[in-house]
Amino acid sequence: MVVAIDHPLYSWPVHGLVDKAGLIQTVVTAGADALITTYGTLRDHAAAMGNASKIMKLDLTTLSVGAYYDSEYRIAWTIEDAAGAGADAVLTYVQVGSTEELDALAGAARVAAAADRAGLTYVCEIMPIESARYPDPFDPEAIAACVRTAAELGAHVVKTSMPSPPDAIASATTCGVPVVIAGGDLTTDRQALLGSVRIAVAAGAAGVAFGRNVWAADDPAAMVRALRDAVSERPRSSSER
Repeated sequence: MVVAIDHPLYSWPVHGLVDKAGLIQTVVTAGADALITTYGTLRDHAAAMGNASKIMKLDLTTLSVGAYYDSEYRIAWTIEDAAGAGADAVLTYVQVGSTEELDALAGAARVAAAADRAGLTYVCEIMPIESARYPDPFDPEAIAACVRTAAELGAHVVKTSMPSPPDAIASATTCGVPVVIAGGDLTTDRQALLGSVRIAVAAGAAGVAFGRNVWAADDPAAMVRALRDAVSERPRSSSER
């Protein structure tokens, strides 16, 4: 159960992340397994993250004020920067279907190899975005193609979109690396969201990496606990028993 708190790097205001130190304490105490964070937050708040795994985002994009939007991402920090800040893992983002897709894929490949040399886990966040090539960014086949590509690049973990329907994630979980589901836009229907998570983990997803649907919730701690319960229903493989 991963909580993403990197959003102020590229978008503001962000309701729920004004008091980031308080939010970190809340979600870690509630049982978050890992945090996706920025260099500055990791440097300044590593101690508050306790035993939660620390996943540092290596890339950034242009800043938006008032609304979040997709734009190109560029790698700005190195594996050495992440290791020096105390990261357990690193993450980069690939928007499949964007004009910058090939550059982002090449950057992901370099990060995967560098992470192996440094002994860090590489999380590749990769998903289709609505575009001429991908008019439906939740198409199961497109999401499966993204996950497969990330595995071929050398990712140890893949973060991607929830397909429609959620159980279609099964076609993306056969590439040999754990697949975690991104939270997407904020929803007011918590039970429907948790139901989709249960379906996805039953179909093979390894967990979730949620941002807005945790820290923008009325009760972030309760949402973390509910997501942990949903993820814990994932059937264990024979190697995990």
